[in-house]
Amino acid sequence: MASSGSGKSDSEVPTNILSGSLQQRKRLSSICDSCKSKMQLVADLLLLSSETRPVVTADGQQVAETFDKCRDTVIARTKELSIITHDIQSQLNMGKFVEVGDRLVEMGDLVVSLTEFSAHAAYLAAVETPGSQPAVPGLVDRYKVTRCRHEVEQTCSVLRLTSLADLTPQLLLEVSQNILRNLTTLTDASSLASEKSKDRFAKEQFKASVKCMSTSATALLACVKEVKTCPSELSRNRCVLFSGPLVQAVHALVGFATEPQFLGKPAALSPEGKAVQTAVLGGAMSVVSACVLLTQGLRDISQHPENSAQMPGYRERLRNSACAVSDGCTLLSQALRERSSPRTLPPVNSHSVN
Repeated sequence: MASSGSGKSDSEVPTNILSGSLQQRKRLSSICDSCKSKMQLVADLLLLSSETRPVVTADGQQVAETFDKCRDTVIARTKELSIITHDIQSQLNMGKFVEVGDRLVEMGDLVVSLTEFSAHAAYLAAVETPGSQPAVPGLVDRYKVTRCRHEVEQTCSVLRLTSLADLTPQLLLEVSQNILRNLTTLTDASSLASEKSKDRFAKEQFKASVKCMSTSATALLACVKEVKTCPSELSRNRCVLFSGPLVQAVHALVGFATEPQFLGKPAALSPEGKAVQTAVLGGAMSVVSACVLLTQGLRDISQHPENSAQMPGYRERLRNSACAVSDGCTLLSQALRERSSPRTLPPVNSHSVN
């Protein structure tokens, strides 16, 4: 079929141009999967969970000390998000798939941050209501260690799914750094839990779990170094082979660390506190849901040629998703300012933000 305005068939287009465009689309599709997975995980842990706890950073500090600080941060994030979604559409219209992918990564990180501050704001507002009791911290923060597990899984999936040609030195460096960063967080959390635990078995099991995880990581990182130094299908397959034990070791450690006895107690909320919390979480969920749909729309577009009969429908859904992101940001900002929202406030006996 002739390309519009060129007079040349697709077969006459230089192969490197076609393969370059294909690689860019494949990269964008991969980024879409990663961002969608991350946003959904954080939403599951912080917005859809039935437990009410403060949100803490990697070093164990709460993300903000006051509700006002959280509110102001979230509102600022919503403005940034509106800019990014506009940029993504503009870059996509120009066929700049690399730039779209880069902005999508920024969007994913921004949505995670927005979700964390929204969940913490909901917690602070809820426990301030009469009759509510704050959460009691445990030995382990469930959100923090579960995020680390997810990051390790995602990083190891990069090694499994990326072709040898695409395993660039820069990508391999990022893989190594990401694994080390998350394992350090898990090691620190486990060591602290081991020190503070009064149960003899728990003390030793945390130590044994860390040792198992560290041994698996050492074996995998040696393979990553080898594929960087001497790239071959054999060295790449070794990365795939040794990523499995690390993922299993991390799963085991996090599964043990998140047993109920290590997590403390969630906040006890009055009906008023539950209503306030649900209003804020509902606003945040509307933003996350729209961003997930936008990401899915980008993935659909990246996987189909521009002249596909389905493309107009995909682009229309993308525009609708971008509008939904804007509406969600407005709803969330309203919920934070008023600590309630007509669209998100459920009956008093409701316990869901769905």
